[in-house]
Amino acid sequence: MKGLSSLIAFFFLVVSPVHAATRLVDHEPFAPTPDEFVSAIVMVPRTHQVLYTFDPDKSHPAASLTKLTGALVMTEHATPWNRLVTLRAGDEVGGGRLRVRVGSQLTMRDLLYCSITASANNTAMALARLSGLSRATFLKRMNQAAIKAGARTSRFVDPSGMDPKNITTARDMARIAETAFARPLIRGPAGSATYQFTVRHPRLDKTIKNTNALLTSDPDVWVIGGKTGYLEEAKWNLAVQMRPIDAEGTSIPKQELMVVVLGAPTKERVFASAKKLAEWAWSTYTF
Repeated sequence: MKGLSSLIAFFFLVVSPVHAATRLVDHEPFAPTPDEFVSAIVMVPRTHQVLYTFDPDKSHPAASLTKLTGALVMTEHATPWNRLVTLRAGDEVGGGRLRVRVGSQLTMRDLLYCSITASANNTAMALARLSGLSRATFLKRMNQAAIKAGARTSRFVDPSGMDPKNITTARDMARIAETAFARPLIRGPAGSATYQFTVRHPRLDKTIKNTNALLTSDPDVWVIGGKTGYLEEAKWNLAVQMRPIDAEGTSIPKQELMVVVLGAPTKERVFASAKKLAEWAWSTYTF
């Protein structure tokens, strides 16, 4: 019996994830309101322990969450981030955009920040064009990056997210976003409330604001990184990695969570739902 007990103890020591969350039995399950979202997931980064799901494997248009896979491609090879480049008419695909003239010059780093922080479609398209890869190869690399991150069923067909055939799931996007936010080059723009830069030719000082309201205007959470997305076909999507803030205003690293909400009916609802899910997890689990 002593040998069996030792074996069981060894099994749990090896198999149990580090910093695993333990469910508190005196808390109610999270109950979304009718039509609150199409799908959602709450996951612990690094251990990938799932604390909550609502139809997490349902396919859904990714919208601008797509841009995270493009950013992964750009950070996987030697991109000259200080290189001065030019926006072209072909980069314009509609939707949210960096509002400057065609022919404006800015750096590759500026393009990345505009793509992730402000979710500008024209700068995401410019990044793909300037990657040194053909469009087909860039898209292939995007899909390979998603698979490498642990996404099993996602499919991306354009770099900006404007095509509703860019498809993901809440489970897949949690893994993609975790991989993206772990990279300093992506975490920088994904975790910046604003970004200031200078457009050359014609010269123009610009300040862009992050589209993630949890980062820009919520004092209760510390956002490590986040990305929003919207299309009529998708409604409002959000992937956000965050921690709670204690009474002294300090974030609590051990309670870091990845929350993905897909298909919320309004912009306000997607942020409210993500925060509500996080607060439920923080009060329902010990870390």
